[in-house]
Amino acid sequence: MPQRLAVTSTAVARVLFALINGVNPDAAERDLAAAYFAQTGAPVDFRSFQRFTDALILSLPQQHQLLALVPEWRVAFSRKVLPKKQAEAFIQQYLAALDHSLFVKLPLFVGRYVGDGGHPINFGGFGNTQVDSWLLVFTLAGQGLFRAGLRDYTLAPDQAVLVEPGTHTDFTGAGKSGWHFYWVIFQCADSWRPYLQWPQAGPGVRQLALGASARAELGFTLNQLYNNFVDSAPFKTELDHNLLEQLLLRCANCLPREQGKAIDPRIRAARSYIEAHFTADIELADVAAASNLSPSRLSGLFKRETGASVMAYRNELRLVKAAQLLLHSNLRIAEIGQRVGYTEQAFFSRIFRKHLGLSPRQYRANFPL
Repeated sequence: MPQRLAVTSTAVARVLFALINGVNPDAAERDLAAAYFAQTGAPVDFRSFQRFTDALILSLPQQHQLLALVPEWRVAFSRKVLPKKQAEAFIQQYLAALDHSLFVKLPLFVGRYVGDGGHPINFGGFGNTQVDSWLLVFTLAGQGLFRAGLRDYTLAPDQAVLVEPGTHTDFTGAGKSGWHFYWVIFQCADSWRPYLQWPQAGPGVRQLALGASARAELGFTLNQLYNNFVDSAPFKTELDHNLLEQLLLRCANCLPREQGKAIDPRIRAARSYIEAHFTADIELADVAAASNLSPSRLSGLFKRETGASVMAYRNELRLVKAAQLLLHSNLRIAEIGQRVGYTEQAFFSRIFRKHLGLSPRQYRANFPL
């Protein structure tokens, strides 16, 4: 039986340095690193961590910031003793240099987490509008919280959540309740798009209500998908694809339209109009005309269906798009404001700070991707 390595920051730092120095870690070393990151609340168990490591190794030639750490730290790692303080400093630099969007660049990535307390997860790559990757989260037990755009959402076993490409999302557990969940990042085949027409909960977020029978079926299929994803059996890739399609089909069976609860088509028309014209100086009357409703009738129905007023929904779209541009472009802040509909930079900065808690400049500095 292989010797079990101690989970220390020094041991993990040596594994990570060896990886970026061209040495493929063995199974025991990968388990060590996975155990270390699991202690920090990362939602990756040792088997899915191995899959992530494989992808990282393949992408190393493009991981320029990580590779730049090799000459900087070579002398420190050549010594017999690496002080804990230095090891932790290296791990922090490693995490800062890691391309977090690697998750969304993979055709499929499946993870599972079981734990108590808070579990911070930042799928920062979901700010990346260049990759058509979706995130599906299914809660088995406990409760999770996440923020997308300007809204806070609660995740519980009676619902699943689907995050659209380009949506910057942060998750956390719900304190002492614990949180047991699966998460699936996948690139969408064209034939699957009809299965993803879930009810819109807010910009970039779709939620699906689940009954007891559906929860059992989804949990079973997700367990199969997870176990196949972390396996290396023949036809693994084909089975991954097949099981993911089964999962999406089971979700599609739960769509509200199958239960006679379709979203009001007039509200769908109103939302489509807002999404096509959110950068313009539109008014309630414009949206009402596009949806064949009076302004007063539209206001009541829209709030009931979307959880926001017409103009609040428009402003939310503006700020979500602004946040994406701040993270994934080199445009000046004033130009970003103009692109999303704010002609005055001072007003744009004031509105952005009010809703996101940071100025546009601070947001760009605090969430580099």
